[in-house]
Amino acid sequence: MPSSSDPPAARRLGRLAVADRVRVEAEAGDWAAALTDRLEAGSLPSWLHRVDGAVQGFVSWTSDSPLGLSVDLVSVDPSASRPEEYARLLDAVERQAGPIAFLHGPCPGLSSQAEEALLRGRGFRRFSRLEMARDPSVPLPSEALEADQWLRVVEPADLEALTELHREAYRERFDRYLFLESSDETEDARREVRQILEGRWGPFALEGSRLLEHHRRPVGAVLSVWGPAGALIADVMVAPGLQGKGVGRQVLAAAVRGLEIAGAAKVYLNVTSGNERALRLYRRLGFVRTLGPSLSWYNARLIPVAPSPDA
Repeated sequence: MPSSSDPPAARRLGRLAVADRVRVEAEAGDWAAALTDRLEAGSLPSWLHRVDGAVQGFVSWTSDSPLGLSVDLVSVDPSASRPEEYARLLDAVERQAGPIAFLHGPCPGLSSQAEEALLRGRGFRRFSRLEMARDPSVPLPSEALEADQWLRVVEPADLEALTELHREAYRERFDRYLFLESSDETEDARREVRQILEGRWGPFALEGSRLLEHHRRPVGAVLSVWGPAGALIADVMVAPGLQGKGVGRQVLAAAVRGLEIAGAAKVYLNVTSGNERALRLYRRLGFVRTLGPSLSWYNARLIPVAPSPDA
């Protein structure tokens, strides 16, 4: 049942879901404020579940992934906060709109143990994301290159080369599934790169976007955008076979240096917990955790790759 059929019930249960995400996610403040505004205005796409004529549950989801739904908010009436009622709600959602690929945030009213048992029993597993910002007092490594390497600023004409590099770098990586919109690997990679270049996530930052070539073949790249808080490292990609061999360090250090020379008040990025190789690289370059980790679930029956590429 669309939430517009009972706005007071939608606001009541939606507020409960937002409040519980804020309780467990340190970084949810700005996100929660924007979502609450949409909830109060009645512009948040959401759905109500009735049991015996009474509103029993609330859920808000997006469905732009071929994998299934991404549930942003979920809650049941506080008088019915039991695992079986959440199971009934999730069953109703999947009958209504299809399989759930991701479920973000907690199930209000359930203990962490009860939530774990419920969702693991449905094939879900935990994952989390965190924000890291760079401490500018940490020195960056030199950009010494081999004779057959070339490090340069990214250009719009690099779209297809970046598409291929992105496709190969993220193949069979958990993060690919987080932002998946097309089952065609190449098309999905091209969409992600194009959105950054065209400014969907903020004005494209040439100052912090670098491409490293080896024998004229792209082997590493960093794409950055300008945001309200400073400069966001939006994408870090390294060719398979060269990951962990210094390519990421070279290209990321060059991108960060360019952003800091340009006066970025803050240089930050987001990373999936468990990606230890990426975390080690970021820490070596002076990045420290500033927000998170968030707490979410992914459907391991639909997503065959664990959050850690080293697993």
